[in-house]
Amino acid sequence: MSSVNRADSRPAGLKRTFRYYWLRLRRLQGNPFVLARGVGIGAFVGFTPTIPFHTGLTIFFCTLFKGNVVAAIIANWIVSNPLTIPVQYYLAWKIGVWITSVRITWEQVCSMLNQLQQAGFIEASKLIFIKFSKIMYCLLAGGMVLALPVGIFFYFLALYFYLRRQKRRQERFLKSQSITQ
Repeated sequence: MSSVNRADSRPAGLKRTFRYYWLRLRRLQGNPFVLARGVGIGAFVGFTPTIPFHTGLTIFFCTLFKGNVVAAIIANWIVSNPLTIPVQYYLAWKIGVWITSVRITWEQVCSMLNQLQQAGFIEASKLIFIKFSKIMYCLLAGGMVLALPVGIFFYFLALYFYLRRQKRRQERFLKSQSITQ
């Protein structure tokens, strides 16, 4: 009986986690363009096959392009999580093999991911730059092609959302001011 309850609670816990991050993203305050830029950057970096470096890259690009770091990190986690990572890596591999001259098998990619999963941050960095440079070239090329439209889409979606929210708040404020006068 307890194993059934535990299994039933996992999807609810995952759903609850997604909802929590979605609500955090929705409640962010600030300039809609800066928030949307952060969401776009986070989605872009989240779709690149650079797992051990996502947070660092997100902060770097937000600093460079003046995006909201919190919005970027939340968006990054929403698009790049244990459920979506396998699909992203597979699509990056397929696109990378298609657009580059590098011919690697999915088994090679899985082997690399397993070795990286077992390694610490510094060891993973060494493995990526020394042992897996061809595979990473292919994955990065495919990942960039995949990430660019995703980042642009999320930017405009977030911009629409934050501008609409700002407009509704302004209308409510003006309506409350006209009632009091």
